[in-house]
Amino acid sequence: MKLNNYWKISLLFLSLFTTQVVVAQHSWVYLVDKCDTEQDYFSAPVCETYLSALKQKGVQISGTSKWLNAVCIPTEQVSKLSNLPFVAHTAPLGQYTIAEERVDEDFSYGQGDWQIEILNLDEYHKLGFTGKGVTLAIFDGGFWKVDSLPIFDSMWANNQIKAAYDFVDKDTLRYDQSAHGMQVLALAGINYTDSMVGAAPGADFVLARTENTYSETHLEELNWLKAMEWADSVGVDIIHSSLGYSLFDSLQGDYSYQDMDGRSTIITLAAERAAERGIFITNSAGNSGNDPWFYITAPCDGKNVLCVGAVDSFQVITAFSSRGPSADGRIKPDVVAMGSRNTIPNEQGILRRGSGTSFSGPLVAGMVACLKGAHPNKSNGQVFEAILQSSDRYATPDNEYGFGLPDVLVADSILNKMPVLAIAKVQELDVTVYPNPARDYFQIRTEPGAELQITNLQGQVVLAKTLHNWVNFVNVKDLVRGTYFVRVTYEGSVGVKKIVVCSR
Repeated sequence: MKLNNYWKISLLFLSLFTTQVVVAQHSWVYLVDKCDTEQDYFSAPVCETYLSALKQKGVQISGTSKWLNAVCIPTEQVSKLSNLPFVAHTAPLGQYTIAEERVDEDFSYGQGDWQIEILNLDEYHKLGFTGKGVTLAIFDGGFWKVDSLPIFDSMWANNQIKAAYDFVDKDTLRYDQSAHGMQVLALAGINYTDSMVGAAPGADFVLARTENTYSETHLEELNWLKAMEWADSVGVDIIHSSLGYSLFDSLQGDYSYQDMDGRSTIITLAAERAAERGIFITNSAGNSGNDPWFYITAPCDGKNVLCVGAVDSFQVITAFSSRGPSADGRIKPDVVAMGSRNTIPNEQGILRRGSGTSFSGPLVAGMVACLKGAHPNKSNGQVFEAILQSSDRYATPDNEYGFGLPDVLVADSILNKMPVLAIAKVQELDVTVYPNPARDYFQIRTEPGAELQITNLQGQVVLAKTLHNWVNFVNVKDLVRGTYFVRVTYEGSVGVKKIVVCSR
C-alpha cells in the first residue's frame, strides 16, 4: 500500500531506520456460515467454535473478518485444513477475484486560504455548515503528535476526536507514528486560528492506523478491512483514506491494472459494501501519473468510491495525479481538488508546503461532511451526484480531471432541489458472480441468507442452496459445460445473472 504523499517525507524518514525483511505470505480461509444467526450478519463475529477447531489443528490465526466470514492464516498452514467441514474455500491474501461544543464559525484561514476557497468552502462555513454532527473516519499510517501539537488543541477541547485504534499493532493508538495521517487530519478538520482551517472544522473524527510504513504487504489490506468493520460498528458517516493498493513488496504479489475494475480486490469490495451500508467513501487517486503504473489504485476503482485527483492552484491537473479510467472503462478520478503546494503542518506543527493527492482527498472528504451536515435527510447517492453535477467539467468529463473541480455552494443548491428519498430496499437484488466463465467454482456476492437457484437452459433446477455469507463459493465441478442462470432471492428482492460453466 502506498502513502499518496508526493514528497513521501515521512516514509523516507522512516526508511533510514529500517532494514528489508521478508514477510510471510497469507491466505483467506472462508467459512461456511456463522454460529450466531440472531445478530445482523455484518455485526456477528466469526464463529468461535470454528476458530477453536483451527487452533487445535495448530493453525496460527493472523486476523479475522466479520464481513467476509473469513480467517487470515499463513499460507504454509493451508494444508492443515483438509477435510474440515466448516471451510468453504481458501484463497491467497494477495490474489482476489473478486468511516456538543460550539465551533466558532468566524474562521481565519491564514496560509491555507486558497485550498479552501477554491471549493467555496469558506463561504459555506459562513452559512454555518462546517460538518457539525457528522463523523469522518481517517485511515492512514499514523497520526504523529496529534495528541500534543498545539495546532490540534481545538479538536481536543471540543471533543471532536471520538475514537482511535491501531490495527497494525492491534492496540490503542499511540501518536508516535507517521506524520502523514496527521497532515491529512489537519486538512480535513483543523481550526488553527489565523493560520489554517480544514475543510470540515465542525466535524467529529475517528482515527485508524492501518498502514505499516515499514513494509508493503497484503496484510495491510486486512488492517484496512478490519478498520472498515470497526468504523461501521462505531457509527461513522464518512471514511476517507489517502492510501492506495497496487504494488507490494517482493513475493507478495502485485495487482495489475486489470484488477482496478471495481470488483476484484477485497479492499474495493469492502468499500463498496460499506457504501451499501450507508457510509460515504472518499479516497485519494494516487500519485502514479509520472510512474509506469500511471493509473488509479484500489479502492478508488469502486463505483461508489468518490475518487479524488489533484490540481494546482491554477486548477491545472498535476503531472503526478493518477489517471483513469477504471479497468472496466468508467470515468476516474471522479473529481479533483488542490493537491499541489498545499499548506500542511510538519512534524513540529509548523506550517509548510506539500504536494500529493493525499492532500486533495481530505479536502473533498471534508466538503462531503459539510454537505451531509447541511442535508441530513438526503442520501449518500444524492450527495455524490450533487458533487459531480457541481463540478466544472461535468458536461465534458475525462480521465485526468474526472468531472472536475466541485463547488460546494452549487452542490448545496442542487441538493436543495432534490427530493427526500424514502429508505427502502431496492427490488432488484444486488448480485455479483465471478469468474464468468467459471471452472470448478464461482464466487457469488449478495445478501447473507439469500436463496440460490441455478437452472439450465431448459429451466431445470440443477442446484439450490442457502447462501449464508456475503461472499459465497459455489462448486460447479459436477455441472455439464454450458450456460446457466443464477437466480438469487432475498426478502422479496430478486437478482438474476447468466453464467457460463466450462468445468468439463
